[in-house]
Amino acid sequence: MGTRRKASIINSSSAIIGQFLSMVLSFISRTIFIRVLGEQYLGLNGLFTNLLNILSFAELGIGTAIVVSLYKPLNENNIGQVKALMLLYKKCYYAVAVMLVAGGSCVSIFLPKLIAGSYNVGNIYLAFGLYLLNSVLSYLWSYKRSILIANQEGYINSLNQLFFNVIMQVLQIVFLFMFKSYYIYLIIQASFTLLSNLQISRLANRHFSYLTDPVTEKVNPKTLKYLRKNIVGMIASKIGEVIVYGTDNLLLSSFLGLAAVGQYSNYTLIVSGVGSVISQGFSAVTASIGNLRVSGSQERQNEVFFQYSQLVSYVSFFISIAMALFFPSFIQFWVGKRFILSPTLSFLIVFNFFVSSLRYSNLNFMSAYGTYWEMRYKSILEALVNFVISIVLIKYTTWGISAVVIGTLLANLTINAWWEPLIVFQSALTASFKSYIRFYAINLVIGVTIIGIMQYAYQCVQLNLILSGIVCLMISCICLLIFHLITISFAFPKKYSYLSFASVLSKMFHPKSNVIK
Repeated sequence: MGTRRKASIINSSSAIIGQFLSMVLSFISRTIFIRVLGEQYLGLNGLFTNLLNILSFAELGIGTAIVVSLYKPLNENNIGQVKALMLLYKKCYYAVAVMLVAGGSCVSIFLPKLIAGSYNVGNIYLAFGLYLLNSVLSYLWSYKRSILIANQEGYINSLNQLFFNVIMQVLQIVFLFMFKSYYIYLIIQASFTLLSNLQISRLANRHFSYLTDPVTEKVNPKTLKYLRKNIVGMIASKIGEVIVYGTDNLLLSSFLGLAAVGQYSNYTLIVSGVGSVISQGFSAVTASIGNLRVSGSQERQNEVFFQYSQLVSYVSFFISIAMALFFPSFIQFWVGKRFILSPTLSFLIVFNFFVSSLRYSNLNFMSAYGTYWEMRYKSILEALVNFVISIVLIKYTTWGISAVVIGTLLANLTINAWWEPLIVFQSALTASFKSYIRFYAINLVIGVTIIGIMQYAYQCVQLNLILSGIVCLMISCICLLIFHLITISFAFPKKYSYLSFASVLSKMFHPKSNVIK
């Protein structure tokens, strides 16, 4: 228990700090990028990101499924099976790299057709080729990150990524000023992806010296059957993920042009950056949840899930309300007033962030318990709802960017909100599913209501950036206390002990107090 808690603390802390510093550097880099190259290049970068997300479908979720399969042999010190799984992982990722090259080459033919209107961004084929190279390199040698994560040593991976990311972004900023070249910017990115992977491979070999020894065993037939089954489930999940998160910029570029992609991507950089910070923190304990699954009692697993969900909802609410209040001031200070989106669109973006963030407790438990087969239909339906709504709204209404946000939001509310927890409760827990739905619904309604009221009320206040930040923090803390009192009184199941407000603040701002014990 102590080891699991300690590992959770170290992994969460390093992941949060590393992701936060990377996010700050990303803002600085994005600012320089916009001012040196302009919003069309920014839109092109966003389009390439979406295209590579779609092509990453070739990965099929193999990595996640193998990480789950590593929990047991690592816990039992079954070196033969660990080596066999890692060899399988290596072969799969090398095959993915080859498929990415083939898929990217085919997609490059249609690049001009994916951009509405005129554009002046140089040689888009060369730029896409360099972006594709970076994606391909991300699959070479990177598979050894997984054994560190599965062994509850994810902090090593976090520090590795932070080190190379800091140097990479500093060099990108310097070379943008010196040469004003998008191509050099992309070459630096690909180079540091390769260096990071080589270094993590070396560190993994040092920690697990047997990885360099010949592999004498084959993957256990039972494990192989489990992998095949879950990879089929992950294929469906990957399809859903690609369509939900990989097509927004593609639709905007095709219907509205690169400028719209650039404007929207400023907000998504903030949302995805902040989301990555909290995701890293919450996901870093997935291996500890997997360990709890193997060694903890069923009742303890039930209680940890609800406490974990409570913490997820509080962090999601606090970040969402701070984001809603601070968006206009920060965007104006950062990239200029002309990049500020309408209050309604800003609210929709924050609303979608809040709903998406509430999923972390379910997603991480599903990941730790390996329930990919069970969510295969969910992911396909989620993707269809998202894509159909988005394309209908963007084509037949004048809602513009709002159309793609509403598509994602409705898919989250109509599919994910109930289906994902249903999988968790049917496959992993013995607690009452109805009690969770009540808990989730009250959290959602109260959270969105407070966020909406405070955002529209705050529009009347004109403050400078620093004062606005201070006021936002104070309001967010007060709203969090109100949120806590309401949800504890009406939402949290009486059967389980909830986290006190002081405990919640401790876990939010001092990760050393961790919920996974």
